[in-house]
Amino acid sequence: MFYHIITSIGCNLSCKYCDKEEFGEPDEETYDYKVPCKISYDLEKLKTFVKKEDYVTFYGGEPLLGMDDIRKIMDSVECQGFMIQTNGLLLHELGAEYVNKFKTILVSIDGDEQITDKYRGEGVHKKVMENVKLIKEQGFSGELIARMVITKDSDVYAQVKWLLENGFENVHWQLDAMFSDLEEMKWLEKYNSDVVKLMNFWIEEMKTGKVLRLYPFLVVMDSILRNERSLLRCGSGYSNFTVVTNGKISPCPIMTLMKKYYCGDIDNGYKKTFVNWRCLACLDYDLCGGRCLYSNILYSDLESYEKLCDTTRLYLKTLKKRSVVVKELIGKKVISLEAFMHLKYNGVEVIP
Repeated sequence: MFYHIITSIGCNLSCKYCDKEEFGEPDEETYDYKVPCKISYDLEKLKTFVKKEDYVTFYGGEPLLGMDDIRKIMDSVECQGFMIQTNGLLLHELGAEYVNKFKTILVSIDGDEQITDKYRGEGVHKKVMENVKLIKEQGFSGELIARMVITKDSDVYAQVKWLLENGFENVHWQLDAMFSDLEEMKWLEKYNSDVVKLMNFWIEEMKTGKVLRLYPFLVVMDSILRNERSLLRCGSGYSNFTVVTNGKISPCPIMTLMKKYYCGDIDNGYKKTFVNWRCLACLDYDLCGGRCLYSNILYSDLESYEKLCDTTRLYLKTLKKRSVVVKELIGKKVISLEAFMHLKYNGVEVIP
Protein backbone atom coordinates (compact mmCIF):
# COMPACT_ATOMS: atom_id res chain seq x y z
CA MET A 1 0.00 0.00 0.00
CA PHE A 2 1.06 3.59 -0.62
CA TYR A 3 0.33 6.40 1.81
CA HIS A 4 0.63 10.15 1.39
CA ILE A 5 1.30 11.65 4.80
CA ILE A 6 0.24 15.30 4.96
CA THR A 7 2.75 17.05 7.22
CA SER A 8 1.55 20.59 6.53
CA ILE A 9 -1.44 22.03 4.70
CA GLY A 10 0.35 25.39 4.54
CA CYS A 11 2.71 26.48 1.78
CA ASN A 12 5.59 28.92 1.46
CA LEU A 13 4.65 29.86 -2.12
CA SER A 14 1.62 31.43 -3.80
CA CYS A 15 1.76 29.80 -7.21
CA LYS A 16 -0.70 31.09 -9.78
CA TYR A 17 -2.09 27.58 -10.28
CA CYS A 18 -3.39 27.45 -6.71
CA ASP A 19 -3.98 31.15 -5.99
CA LYS A 20 -7.20 31.42 -7.98
CA GLU A 21 -10.73 32.68 -7.49
CA GLU A 22 -12.26 29.87 -9.58
CA PHE A 23 -12.24 27.47 -6.64
CA GLY A 24 -15.58 28.93 -5.57
CA GLU A 25 -17.31 30.07 -2.42
CA PRO A 26 -16.74 28.43 0.99
CA ASP A 27 -18.58 25.11 1.25
CA GLU A 28 -18.96 23.95 4.85
CA GLU A 29 -20.68 20.72 3.83
CA THR A 30 -17.80 19.54 1.64
CA TYR A 31 -14.72 21.10 3.24
CA ASP A 32 -13.31 21.01 6.75
CA TYR A 33 -11.85 24.46 7.32
CA LYS A 34 -10.67 23.52 10.80
CA VAL A 35 -8.14 20.87 9.76
CA PRO A 36 -4.93 21.60 11.72
CA CYS A 37 -2.07 23.03 9.68
CA LYS A 38 0.35 20.36 10.98
CA ILE A 39 -0.01 16.81 12.27
CA SER A 40 -2.17 16.66 15.41
CA TYR A 41 -2.50 12.88 15.85
CA ASP A 42 -0.02 10.73 17.80
CA LEU A 43 2.83 9.83 15.45
CA GLU A 44 3.21 6.53 17.30
CA LYS A 45 0.06 5.37 15.51
CA LEU A 46 1.90 5.39 12.21
CA LYS A 47 4.22 2.66 13.46
CA THR A 48 1.34 0.18 13.40
CA PHE A 49 -0.74 1.76 10.63
CA VAL A 50 2.11 1.65 8.08
CA LYS A 51 3.37 -1.86 7.33
CA LYS A 52 6.89 -2.85 6.33
CA GLU A 53 5.78 -3.56 2.76
CA ASP A 54 4.19 -0.10 2.33
CA TYR A 55 5.57 3.15 0.90
CA VAL A 56 5.26 6.59 2.49
CA THR A 57 5.18 9.87 0.56
CA PHE A 58 5.34 13.21 2.39
CA TYR A 59 2.94 15.74 0.92
CA GLY A 60 1.35 19.14 1.62
CA GLY A 61 0.82 22.07 1.13
CA GLU A 62 4.56 22.10 1.36
CA PRO A 63 5.57 19.02 3.39
CA LEU A 64 8.93 20.44 4.46
CA LEU A 65 7.09 23.03 6.57
CA GLY A 66 6.53 20.00 8.80
CA MET A 67 10.22 19.08 8.75
CA ASP A 68 10.43 17.96 12.39
CA ASP A 69 7.59 15.47 11.90
CA ILE A 70 9.23 14.17 8.72
CA ARG A 71 12.42 13.43 10.65
CA LYS A 72 10.48 11.74 13.47
CA ILE A 73 8.53 9.56 11.03
CA MET A 74 11.65 8.57 9.09
CA ASP A 75 13.39 7.68 12.35
CA SER A 76 10.57 5.50 13.68
CA VAL A 77 8.42 4.08 10.87
CA GLU A 78 9.56 0.98 8.97
CA CYS A 79 8.46 0.76 5.34
CA GLN A 80 9.69 -0.14 1.85
CA GLY A 81 10.68 3.41 1.09
CA PHE A 82 10.10 7.11 1.73
CA MET A 83 9.27 9.65 -0.96
CA ILE A 84 8.45 13.36 -0.95
CA GLN A 85 6.66 15.81 -3.25
CA THR A 86 8.08 19.27 -2.57
CA ASN A 87 8.57 22.69 -4.13
CA GLY A 88 12.25 22.17 -3.30
CA LEU A 89 12.88 25.48 -1.52
CA LEU A 90 13.68 23.92 1.86
CA LEU A 91 15.50 20.76 0.80
CA HIS A 92 18.81 22.24 1.96
CA GLU A 93 17.48 22.45 5.54
CA LEU A 94 16.38 18.83 5.96
CA GLY A 95 19.92 17.46 6.12
CA ALA A 96 21.73 14.87 4.01
CA GLU A 97 21.07 12.17 6.62
CA TYR A 98 17.36 12.32 5.77
CA VAL A 99 17.47 13.44 2.14
CA ASN A 100 19.62 10.45 1.25
CA LYS A 101 17.04 8.10 2.76
CA PHE A 102 14.46 9.07 0.15
CA LYS A 103 13.77 6.56 -2.58
CA THR A 104 12.21 9.31 -4.69
CA ILE A 105 12.11 13.09 -4.55
CA LEU A 106 9.58 14.85 -6.76
CA VAL A 107 10.50 18.53 -7.16
CA SER A 108 8.10 21.10 -8.59
CA ILE A 109 9.74 22.95 -11.48
CA ASP A 110 8.13 23.88 -14.79
CA GLY A 111 11.20 24.01 -17.02
CA ASP A 112 13.43 27.02 -17.51
CA GLU A 113 13.71 30.08 -15.28
CA GLN A 114 11.31 32.26 -17.22
CA ILE A 115 8.29 29.93 -17.14
CA THR A 116 8.93 28.66 -13.60
CA ASP A 117 9.31 32.09 -12.03
CA LYS A 118 6.35 33.48 -13.96
CA TYR A 119 3.99 31.10 -12.18
CA ARG A 120 5.83 30.25 -8.96
CA GLY A 121 7.54 33.53 -8.09
CA GLU A 122 10.77 35.39 -8.81
CA GLY A 123 13.88 33.53 -7.70
CA VAL A 124 12.13 30.16 -7.22
CA HIS A 125 13.85 28.52 -10.19
CA LYS A 126 17.32 29.54 -9.06
CA LYS A 127 16.78 28.25 -5.51
CA VAL A 128 15.31 24.95 -6.68
CA MET A 129 18.22 24.34 -9.04
CA GLU A 130 20.71 25.21 -6.30
CA ASN A 131 19.07 22.71 -3.94
CA VAL A 132 18.93 20.01 -6.61
CA LYS A 133 22.65 20.45 -7.18
CA LEU A 134 23.30 20.43 -3.42
CA ILE A 135 21.48 17.18 -2.65
CA LYS A 136 23.29 15.43 -5.48
CA GLU A 137 26.63 16.67 -4.16
CA GLN A 138 25.66 15.43 -0.68
CA GLY A 139 25.05 11.91 -1.95
CA PHE A 140 21.40 11.63 -2.96
CA SER A 141 21.25 8.67 -5.33
CA GLY A 142 17.52 8.00 -5.48
CA GLU A 143 15.15 8.98 -8.24
CA LEU A 144 14.80 12.73 -8.80
CA ILE A 145 11.64 13.61 -10.73
CA ALA A 146 10.77 17.01 -12.18
CA ARG A 147 7.13 17.75 -11.35
CA MET A 148 5.84 20.16 -14.00
CA VAL A 149 2.68 22.15 -14.55
CA ILE A 150 1.88 22.96 -18.18
CA THR A 151 -0.08 26.16 -18.80
CA LYS A 152 -1.32 28.14 -21.81
CA ASP A 153 2.11 29.82 -21.86
CA SER A 154 4.13 26.59 -21.79
CA ASP A 155 5.68 24.60 -24.59
CA VAL A 156 5.79 21.08 -23.17
CA TYR A 157 8.27 19.95 -25.84
CA ALA A 158 10.76 22.75 -25.18
CA GLN A 159 10.42 22.72 -21.39
CA VAL A 160 10.75 18.94 -21.00
CA LYS A 161 13.86 19.04 -23.19
CA TRP A 162 15.28 21.84 -21.04
CA LEU A 163 14.84 19.71 -17.92
CA LEU A 164 16.43 16.67 -19.55
CA GLU A 165 19.43 18.79 -20.51
CA ASN A 166 19.76 20.37 -17.07
CA GLY A 167 20.01 17.58 -14.54
CA PHE A 168 16.62 15.82 -14.57
CA GLU A 169 16.43 12.29 -15.96
CA ASN A 170 12.80 11.77 -14.88
CA VAL A 171 9.93 14.09 -15.78
CA HIS A 172 6.16 14.25 -15.48
CA TRP A 173 3.65 17.01 -16.09
CA GLN A 174 0.07 17.98 -15.34
CA LEU A 175 -2.27 20.46 -17.03
CA ASP A 176 -3.42 23.73 -15.52
CA ALA A 177 -6.85 23.38 -17.08
CA MET A 178 -9.13 21.70 -14.55
CA PHE A 179 -11.05 24.85 -13.58
CA SER A 180 -11.04 26.52 -17.02
CA ASP A 181 -14.06 27.06 -19.26
CA LEU A 182 -14.15 25.99 -22.91
CA GLU A 183 -12.98 29.35 -24.23
CA GLU A 184 -9.92 29.32 -21.96
CA MET A 185 -9.05 25.77 -22.99
CA LYS A 186 -8.32 26.55 -26.64
CA TRP A 187 -4.60 26.40 -25.87
CA LEU A 188 -4.92 22.62 -25.48
CA GLU A 189 -4.85 22.34 -29.28
CA LYS A 190 -1.25 23.58 -29.27
CA TYR A 191 -0.51 21.36 -26.27
CA ASN A 192 -1.74 18.32 -28.20
CA SER A 193 0.58 19.18 -31.08
CA ASP A 194 3.53 19.70 -28.71
CA VAL A 195 2.88 16.36 -26.99
CA VAL A 196 2.96 14.50 -30.30
CA LYS A 197 6.21 16.30 -31.15
CA LEU A 198 7.67 15.31 -27.77
CA MET A 199 6.54 11.73 -28.25
CA ASN A 200 8.27 11.58 -31.63
CA PHE A 201 11.47 12.84 -29.98
CA TRP A 202 11.07 10.14 -27.29
CA ILE A 203 10.79 7.44 -29.96
CA GLU A 204 13.80 8.79 -31.91
CA GLU A 205 15.89 8.60 -28.73
CA MET A 206 14.88 4.94 -28.35
CA LYS A 207 16.40 4.24 -31.75
CA THR A 208 19.76 5.17 -30.19
CA GLY A 209 19.14 2.81 -27.26
CA LYS A 210 17.83 5.39 -24.75
CA VAL A 211 14.42 5.06 -23.09
CA LEU A 212 13.93 8.49 -21.54
CA ARG A 213 11.90 8.40 -18.36
CA LEU A 214 9.07 10.68 -19.40
CA TYR A 215 6.47 9.19 -17.09
CA PRO A 216 3.28 10.03 -19.01
CA PHE A 217 4.74 8.08 -21.95
CA LEU A 218 6.75 5.47 -20.07
CA VAL A 219 3.99 4.07 -17.86
CA VAL A 220 1.29 3.82 -20.53
CA MET A 221 3.69 2.33 -23.06
CA ASP A 222 4.69 -0.27 -20.47
CA SER A 223 1.02 -1.26 -20.13
CA ILE A 224 0.57 -1.43 -23.91
CA LEU A 225 3.64 -3.64 -24.28
CA ARG A 226 2.50 -5.95 -21.49
CA ASN A 227 -1.17 -5.86 -22.55
CA GLU A 228 -1.98 -4.68 -19.05
CA ARG A 229 -5.28 -3.13 -17.95
CA SER A 230 -5.16 -0.43 -15.31
CA LEU A 231 -7.35 1.28 -12.76
CA LEU A 232 -6.52 4.88 -11.81
CA ARG A 233 -2.85 5.35 -12.65
CA CYS A 234 -2.10 7.13 -9.36
CA GLY A 235 -3.71 4.36 -7.29
CA SER A 236 -5.91 6.85 -5.41
CA GLY A 237 -8.77 5.24 -3.55
CA TYR A 238 -7.63 1.64 -3.85
CA SER A 239 -3.82 1.34 -3.51
CA ASN A 240 -2.90 4.86 -2.49
CA PHE A 241 -4.49 6.72 0.45
CA THR A 242 -3.79 9.99 2.22
CA VAL A 243 -3.44 10.55 5.96
CA VAL A 244 -4.70 14.06 6.76
CA THR A 245 -3.16 16.10 9.61
CA ASN A 246 -6.16 15.26 11.83
CA GLY A 247 -5.80 11.51 11.29
CA LYS A 248 -8.64 11.19 8.80
CA ILE A 249 -8.11 9.19 5.61
CA SER A 250 -8.70 10.74 2.20
CA PRO A 251 -8.75 8.72 -1.04
CA CYS A 252 -6.54 11.31 -2.76
CA PRO A 253 -3.95 13.87 -1.60
CA ILE A 254 -5.66 16.79 -3.32
CA MET A 255 -8.88 15.90 -1.48
CA THR A 256 -7.17 16.49 1.87
CA LEU A 257 -9.71 19.00 3.26
CA MET A 258 -12.79 17.40 1.72
CA LYS A 259 -14.50 15.87 4.75
CA LYS A 260 -17.49 14.84 2.63
CA TYR A 261 -15.29 12.28 0.89
CA TYR A 262 -13.17 11.01 3.80
CA CYS A 263 -13.09 7.22 3.66
CA GLY A 264 -11.80 6.33 7.14
CA ASP A 265 -9.28 7.28 9.79
CA ILE A 266 -5.93 6.17 11.15
CA ASP A 267 -7.54 4.28 14.04
CA ASN A 268 -10.17 2.29 12.15
CA GLY A 269 -8.83 1.91 8.63
CA TYR A 270 -10.55 2.91 5.40
CA LYS A 271 -12.81 1.78 2.58
CA LYS A 272 -11.94 1.92 -1.10
CA THR A 273 -13.24 4.55 -3.51
CA PHE A 274 -13.51 4.21 -7.30
CA VAL A 275 -14.32 6.40 -10.29
CA ASN A 276 -17.95 6.63 -11.40
CA TRP A 277 -19.91 5.77 -14.55
CA ARG A 278 -18.49 8.70 -16.49
CA CYS A 279 -15.18 6.88 -16.91
CA LEU A 280 -16.39 3.30 -16.77
CA ALA A 281 -18.35 3.83 -19.99
CA CYS A 282 -15.29 5.07 -21.90
CA LEU A 283 -13.57 2.84 -24.45
CA ASP A 284 -10.17 4.06 -23.23
CA TYR A 285 -10.87 3.31 -19.56
CA ASP A 286 -8.66 0.21 -19.35
CA LEU A 287 -5.62 2.21 -20.48
CA CYS A 288 -6.45 5.60 -18.96
CA GLY A 289 -7.82 4.24 -15.69
CA GLY A 290 -10.05 7.24 -15.08
CA ARG A 291 -7.54 10.12 -15.30
CA CYS A 292 -8.25 11.76 -11.90
CA LEU A 293 -10.46 10.70 -8.99
CA TYR A 294 -10.90 14.27 -7.77
CA SER A 295 -12.08 15.63 -11.11
CA ASN A 296 -14.17 12.52 -11.76
CA ILE A 297 -16.13 13.08 -8.55
CA LEU A 298 -16.39 16.86 -8.65
CA TYR A 299 -16.29 18.08 -12.23
CA SER A 300 -19.80 19.30 -13.08
CA ASP A 301 -19.08 20.87 -16.49
CA LEU A 302 -19.22 17.86 -18.82
CA GLU A 303 -18.14 19.88 -21.88
CA SER A 304 -14.96 21.05 -20.19
CA TYR A 305 -14.33 17.59 -18.79
CA GLU A 306 -14.69 16.12 -22.28
CA LYS A 307 -12.19 18.66 -23.62
CA LEU A 308 -9.60 17.34 -21.18
CA CYS A 309 -10.51 13.77 -22.08
CA ASP A 310 -9.94 14.62 -25.76
CA THR A 311 -6.30 15.36 -24.95
CA THR A 312 -6.05 11.98 -23.23
CA ARG A 313 -7.65 10.12 -26.13
CA LEU A 314 -5.24 11.67 -28.62
CA TYR A 315 -2.23 10.90 -26.45
CA LEU A 316 -3.31 7.28 -25.90
CA LYS A 317 -4.07 6.81 -29.60
CA THR A 318 -0.65 8.17 -30.55
CA LEU A 319 1.13 5.95 -28.00
CA LYS A 320 -0.66 2.90 -29.38
CA LYS A 321 0.53 3.76 -32.89
CA ARG A 322 4.10 4.32 -31.69
CA SER A 323 4.08 0.99 -29.85
CA VAL A 324 4.64 -0.78 -33.19
CA VAL A 325 8.05 0.88 -33.49
CA VAL A 326 8.83 0.23 -29.82
CA LYS A 327 8.06 -3.47 -30.19
CA GLU A 328 10.34 -3.64 -33.21
CA LEU A 329 13.17 -1.99 -31.27
CA ILE A 330 12.70 -4.47 -28.42
CA GLY A 331 12.69 -7.35 -30.90
CA LYS A 332 15.97 -6.10 -32.38
CA LYS A 333 17.37 -5.67 -28.84
CA VAL A 334 18.06 -1.98 -29.37
CA ILE A 335 16.11 -1.42 -26.13
CA SER A 336 14.63 -3.82 -23.57
CA LEU A 337 11.22 -4.23 -22.03
CA GLU A 338 12.88 -3.86 -18.62
CA ALA A 339 13.76 -0.24 -19.51
CA PHE A 340 10.06 0.62 -18.99
CA MET A 341 9.94 -0.76 -15.45
CA HIS A 342 8.83 1.71 -12.78
CA LEU A 343 7.43 1.91 -9.28
CA LYS A 344 3.68 2.23 -9.55
CA TYR A 345 1.88 4.94 -7.57
CA ASN A 346 5.08 6.90 -6.90
CA GLY A 347 3.24 10.21 -7.22
CA VAL A 348 3.80 11.00 -10.90
CA GLU A 349 1.09 12.25 -13.25
CA VAL A 350 0.61 9.51 -15.84
CA ILE A 351 -2.53 10.91 -17.47
CA PRO A 352 -1.83 14.69 -17.56
